[in-house]
Amino acid sequence: LDDAEIGSAVEPLSNYLLVRVASTVDSTVGGVLLPDKAKEKPTEGIVVAVGPGRTHPDTGVLMPVPVEVGERVLYGKYDGTAIKYCGEDHQLLRDDDVLLAWEGEAMTLDAVRPVRDRLLLTVTKVEDTTSSGLALAPGVAEQQKTSTGKVIKLGEGRLASSGSLMPMPVQVGDSVKYREYAGSDVKMGGEDFVVCRMIDCLAKWSESD
Repeated sequence: LDDAEIGSAVEPLSNYLLVRVASTVDSTVGGVLLPDKAKEKPTEGIVVAVGPGRTHPDTGVLMPVPVEVGERVLYGKYDGTAIKYCGEDHQLLRDDDVLLAWEGEAMTLDAVRPVRDRLLLTVTKVEDTTSSGLALAPGVAEQQKTSTGKVIKLGEGRLASSGSLMPMPVQVGDSVKYREYAGSDVKMGGEDFVVCRMIDCLAKWSESD
């Protein structure tokens, strides 16, 4: 562990999980090699061990970890604690750090599932021109980032203190307004998506037919 010999396997405690980090991409799509400083930090990996879950402080109910060994997970860029284990890069994450989980190699829209009270949203596009037709400078559209989207997948719900799942108050097809900067950007199949938590959603509505 971190270049030191240990006498047993690492076992996560409470609601932590041990994730073997996916390899950093060394080249662009066009095959150009990237210098070390230009390589994007990977935020994807495979679960190699999970803790027993967190005990609720008021009821004593065990809240199990919502992912299993062998699943792949996506997590926030700054989440977790990095360790070197068995010569490979790993992260110790809380279960709340996990955005999406899936089985198999590829992170595809069909394969992924949002974890607990998270939603997967299609992104409402920001226009890259003004109302008078002038093109916005590069980066300006990104600064005017939208905070609305349509629900395309949702998690099983948040756990109550009793250990039972609380139903989600939205459904697939609903549009939602969420707090600015609350969502995490995800790209799959060349398309942009956002993952956000239900508690960050402010309002919902149905689109007209």
